[in-house]
Amino acid sequence: MSTPKPEGRKFVGSDADMRARMRTMHGHYLTDAATFAAVNPELGGTFGAEWMAALEAADKAPNVDVRRGKLSEDTAVVGNEMERARRTAQSVFYYVEQAFPKNKGRLNQYGKDRYAKAANDPEEMRLLLDMAAEAAERDKAELAAKGFTAQQLADLKTLADQLDAVDTKQEMQKGTNQEGTGGYVRVQNAAFGFGQRLNKAARLAFPTNATRRQLYRLSDDADDAAARPAKPGGPTPQG
Repeated sequence: MSTPKPEGRKFVGSDADMRARMRTMHGHYLTDAATFAAVNPELGGTFGAEWMAALEAADKAPNVDVRRGKLSEDTAVVGNEMERARRTAQSVFYYVEQAFPKNKGRLNQYGKDRYAKAANDPEEMRLLLDMAAEAAERDKAELAAKGFTAQQLADLKTLADQLDAVDTKQEMQKGTNQEGTGGYVRVQNAAFGFGQRLNKAARLAFPTNATRRQLYRLSDDADDAAARPAKPGGPTPQG
């Protein structure tokens, strides 16, 4: 069996610089939490507390090689979530086939062509579910006509985040925060991920306030998403 490819960082610059930027952004978020929650309820509630916990975990994660610990009960949790994810993906593929018969290209927009790899890889499955949720939102009228309910769409949108959360928790508790296997990088990416969600949502939270949007930039690059105003009538980001 080949060694899995280590997870890469989703950010540029050093880990310490990323965490410092995220802490600064977290402070701005505490002021703007209600505005973000109005755009996307998932960005309210416990979002700030969960983000701070992720930042603290990233601060404490040892960037050294360590031996993998014994499989904990979290392994079973990840396994259960993966089974749920596989069932959900297959269900979505079924409705897509009903709504768009013999349309392989449309199926692949939902991640069908990457399912074989994703079936046993939580990170790949999360990416597949993200693709499927985005496509299902676009095609919700056609899918609904074939019996795909609004609740199924809502569940699809949240499943990717749930899978990522339990998988990250497992990696941390197993003591696999190591550069070689990607565990350490995953914890850094988890802290950064909260900022990514705000970065996307800032365009709609502050459509006419460029100064406020700048506070949620992920980098100083000119093409940063928060620096661009939202398109009129654009979709609400789901994080």
